[in-house]
Amino acid sequence: MKRNLFILLILPIFFSVSSCKKFLEEQSQTDIIPRSASALNELLMGAGYISNNGGGADLSLRLLDDNITHNVFLTGPGNMFFAYTWQPQSASNPSFTAGAAAWTGLYPSILTCNLVLDYAPKVTGTTAEIENVTGQAYLLRAFNYFQLINLYAKPYNDKLSNPDQDPGVPLMLNSGLSLEGIARSTVSQVYKQIQDDLGKGIELMERNGKNNDVYRLNNVSGYLLSSRVYLQMGNWQKVIDAATNVLTRKSDIIDLNTWGTDQNAKPIVDAKNPESLWVYGSSNDVFFPSGTEGDNYRLSDDLLSSYEAGDLRSSTYIKDKRSIKRPSFSYLVKVANAFRVSEALLNRAEAYAQLNKLGQTGNAQLALNDLNTLRKKRFSHESYHDLVSADADDLLQKCYDEKRRELFAEENHRWFDLRRHGMPAITHVYHPNGGQILSYVLQDHDPAYILQIPRSALDRNPKLTLNPNPELRTGH
Repeated sequence: MKRNLFILLILPIFFSVSSCKKFLEEQSQTDIIPRSASALNELLMGAGYISNNGGGADLSLRLLDDNITHNVFLTGPGNMFFAYTWQPQSASNPSFTAGAAAWTGLYPSILTCNLVLDYAPKVTGTTAEIENVTGQAYLLRAFNYFQLINLYAKPYNDKLSNPDQDPGVPLMLNSGLSLEGIARSTVSQVYKQIQDDLGKGIELMERNGKNNDVYRLNNVSGYLLSSRVYLQMGNWQKVIDAATNVLTRKSDIIDLNTWGTDQNAKPIVDAKNPESLWVYGSSNDVFFPSGTEGDNYRLSDDLLSSYEAGDLRSSTYIKDKRSIKRPSFSYLVKVANAFRVSEALLNRAEAYAQLNKLGQTGNAQLALNDLNTLRKKRFSHESYHDLVSADADDLLQKCYDEKRRELFAEENHRWFDLRRHGMPAITHVYHPNGGQILSYVLQDHDPAYILQIPRSALDRNPKLTLNPNPELRTGH
């Protein structure tokens, strides 16, 4: 394996040979060879999983959707103004675009997964150890590509999409790199690869990954990721199958009546939450640095007004119009994001509702059952009432609304769903000074719903093509 394994043509160098010596044994001046399954496992945890280095995180992504608004007066636009107002780039740094850090963080993780997959057949260790690390690498690679394709390409199932022709993202499937660079695969090709990786990863995890701790992917988290993928593709029966596989293996839903409100002691997004299937990331992924303009954004009135009386999430998840799903002080945060069991209920409920809208009316009650199973644990006992639906559209909207209330400020869920729900128009208000309010509009099917590939990647790889570039936006 040549040393240029670690020289990336479409992104900066993600780790040096010297930084890998605790994972890999150097064979010669040009080759570095992993020797054991345990070495691969350490490498995957240290350079593959998104952890304390914040790889794959991008705070600008938190400001794109309709769950956020600006609520104080600033003396200037600040570093994140360009993302909140969907500008094509930062005014202070034209190379800084929304989501740029995700691109330059996720591809290094993919390269690490590829290294593990290339060397797994050659290392020492028991079959169980080798299959465990191999399965994790497949699932983690699938997760990374799922993030990338939903940030930098058209939605799979939109009325204006053609996944067989729409450009997706480059597929890197081995640990060697060509000097010529890699062109963008189509959206459908990327989704096919994600499905292939999920199938292989889940099979291996079912055999030898069931006992992985919450900081590593396992069979159950693999099924939840599958339900997300098929939701984006509009394959409703496969969503149901995958979510059911989650819920038959783990069905814990926390009861907010007994959970309490001290998020520094019992955060929702946390390894200790019994709903957690997989936790990842660091405080840098979710907290703006102290004293920056990030402190001046809050949850939108549209989101806040969607909570009914007695919904305990409006207090347990929210304080002072801000998310408190994690501890209030960033130094206390152990993880940034989490796969949670509640999502499996929500994904399956929507899939049932989608089938109901297609005429399979027996699925309507199944959708309501899943929604009500979750809501019983989220409302005070005296306020709880079962949901009922007026018609197929009403039921589907109830699924969308419940997911928004449950999973806001987590893992780009809302942004991905807005893209999947037809890329509707969004308005963000901005306060440039004490007396002025400006409105910035993301139009229906706006080009900014597809993020621009970072300039650093385009400069390194001449085979990459640009996404449509939205014009500079002016507030009114």
